[in-house]
Amino acid sequence: MNTPNIQPLAVAALAVFPSQVVWAYFVFGSVLAIGIAVRILRGDWQKARGFDKLILFAPLFYVAPVAAFGTEHFTGTKEIASIVPAWIPWHYFWAYFVGSCFIAAGLSVATKIQSRLAASLLALTFFLFVVLMDAPGWAHHPGNRFALALMFRELSFSGGALALAVTLAGTGRALGSRIPATVARYFMAVPVVYYSLEQFLHAKHVPGIPLELVTPKYVFGHALWTYLAAAVYAVTGVLLLIGRKTRAAAAWLGLTVLFMVLVVYVPFGIVERASIEGFNYLADTLMYCGAVLLLAGAMPREAPHAAAS
Repeated sequence: MNTPNIQPLAVAALAVFPSQVVWAYFVFGSVLAIGIAVRILRGDWQKARGFDKLILFAPLFYVAPVAAFGTEHFTGTKEIASIVPAWIPWHYFWAYFVGSCFIAAGLSVATKIQSRLAASLLALTFFLFVVLMDAPGWAHHPGNRFALALMFRELSFSGGALALAVTLAGTGRALGSRIPATVARYFMAVPVVYYSLEQFLHAKHVPGIPLELVTPKYVFGHALWTYLAAAVYAVTGVLLLIGRKTRAAAAWLGLTVLFMVLVVYVPFGIVERASIEGFNYLADTLMYCGAVLLLAGAMPREAPHAAAS
């Protein structure tokens, strides 16, 4: 019996995928695998109970996409450099610099080496994205709902990283962490309320983060998932805004986004597996899920008899 030559088949399979996609998936998978191994070897998984097991992996849901997006600063440098504001010099330098920082931050959080510093710098970076690029871009086109959705997405990413930094500060700095935790909550709550409205009004578009992509026909349930997300967002967003049941609200919101990743974005990523767009939508929404779950981890555990306090 003749055995097939595996090497030509592997080369042919890789040739189907652009290098931009290959590098994104490689770094994404590597950071995810390293992070899981570290948490198992350190005994974190064995110590966590109940929902805390999911929160344990929230940092990886967040930083694995961040590191993967960092590779796109090297494989798609021209496109990345083009979105740097014109008044900022050295566009290519900033594209490479931010890409390197994203990869380094992903590895830092995954390995738990200087992870609080990495989380703090990520929070600052995404906030600067909002101030320097997204907010001015939306101000030039205030009627563009997708520009506003993108601005709120970056604000949510900043809030998620800030929540991680608060969590890593530990209980010994509880008083000093109260203000940044509240800021992180509002960075998440305001976009969630807006996203709820958008998903109710435009159910044909993908759920989670209401962007331009229309939910493909091959996705089972189609618009049903967008309406479901909108309903959960409405309830949890209001709770986060008023500061009631914040941990439970963020937890249910995170679980909802994770469900959307599984039923909508994983099928889309499989069908569009050779496209960077397919990867970006999948990783982007998983990162948003991680940001929400990081907020849940930073919120206080409420006493049953004094939840309102």
